[in-house]
Amino acid sequence: MFEIIENKVWNLFKKRKVSFAMIYDIDGNILWHKGRNIKGRTINDADGFSKTYIRNALVTGRIRKKGGFIISVNIDNTTNSINYLFLKSLLVNQINDDCFLYIDSKCADSFSPTDCEIFMVLGEILQDTLRQTRNKETDKDEIAGTSDAIKETRKLIASYAKSGEPLLITGETGTGKTYIAELIHLYSGKKGKFVAINTPGIPDSLFESELFGHKKGAFTNAAYDKKGLVEEAAGGTLLIDEITEVSVALQAKLLRFIETGKYTRLGESVEREIDTRIIAATNRDLPKAIEGNEFREDLYYRLNVFEIELPPLRVRKQDLEALVRQKIKYLNGKKIGDEFWQVIYNYEWPGNVRELISVLKRAGFLEKDMVTGKDIQGIINGSFRNRNNKTKTGTDENNQLWNDFKTGKNFWEVVKKPFLSRDLKRSEVKALIARGLVESGGRYKELLEVFNLKETDYHRFMRFLREQGLKPGKKYRDSVIL
Repeated sequence: MFEIIENKVWNLFKKRKVSFAMIYDIDGNILWHKGRNIKGRTINDADGFSKTYIRNALVTGRIRKKGGFIISVNIDNTTNSINYLFLKSLLVNQINDDCFLYIDSKCADSFSPTDCEIFMVLGEILQDTLRQTRNKETDKDEIAGTSDAIKETRKLIASYAKSGEPLLITGETGTGKTYIAELIHLYSGKKGKFVAINTPGIPDSLFESELFGHKKGAFTNAAYDKKGLVEEAAGGTLLIDEITEVSVALQAKLLRFIETGKYTRLGESVEREIDTRIIAATNRDLPKAIEGNEFREDLYYRLNVFEIELPPLRVRKQDLEALVRQKIKYLNGKKIGDEFWQVIYNYEWPGNVRELISVLKRAGFLEKDMVTGKDIQGIINGSFRNRNNKTKTGTDENNQLWNDFKTGKNFWEVVKKPFLSRDLKRSEVKALIARGLVESGGRYKELLEVFNLKETDYHRFMRFLREQGLKPGKKYRDSVIL
């Protein structure tokens, strides 16, 4: 529904020679945009429009009120962004107390009063549609199933939702940890946002800034003040997914925030305080991670005030039919055919609910009116082959990196650069270092020679491992096969 309205509104914008349109809220979060590709989620993060005139429209005297909204027209001076984008006119409308509409044009010398009134109406339509869409998205499906494990999970969600204490959600990959965290936030009645941070997707060097924010000039490329995710989730809930991927050094700062609600932005000396509930999720065995010095024991006990352990799908197969019925939309109207349920029940579902949804989605794209057990089995077999190929590729990749060392390449070339560019996962680097430690007798100084580094690189090398959380624990060292 939103796509239909969006396209119609955008066509009306284009008829008025609009090149780019954007809706953002009073906190600078970009809610919608059309006309140009931009990167970033906030006014400060993104580019591709004139930030100067957005600020001027709110801060300086270059605005005037008219008919209950604020407009900025008739640009007298140009900025770098205006010149770079070849803009001829620009305006900012205040849609309501919380949201603004930004519009610019590369061909219209100015916008008329009639244009401004039309833009205002279109902006209100878009913002209202966005609000309704977000409200519908919060109407989460209930947890499907009648197994004892799911009944217990429902009870725990209802019991823990109203508490402000930290919560730990554990379970295998694909069991729905993020989904459960969203439900808990929804049932909590908190007025703030639900914000999730995907820890493995953020380099350690940027994690503190993402979590707590930074001050302009705090580090290279810190061109503006930025609030962190704890602040975005003020009065709400912050989910830290895959908590074990947070480095031990940063775990200490996270622990302090959980205990006191206080934090400091990077580059600031002012201590801030905020009320944000923390939910952590992991698919790993935290006691084993503690034994391997990969996770702080005190943080574990602080997070583990309440815990919900989500059961894998293979131990609650009686819930499979309810789950399929709940997600039946993914079959795109196709009927269920012969042996469909037999295949569904006989499979172990190692990827859990996420894999089940994926299989249903793929079945929904089959060019037939009925989905049979044979179809489902074929999709499962294809996924299984892909998993095996992916595992083999990962092993080959590790061997290739090892061979690079044998040809004389050093650690900075082979590991650091691809890791920082996210071409190598943290787990892959840990496995590689563990393999090197086996060859060096467990001594890091001897490891320098394995990785073709100089003795003078020792402190730099160790600092890099420590800051990025790359020192392998016992789990990695014990699993190495040369």
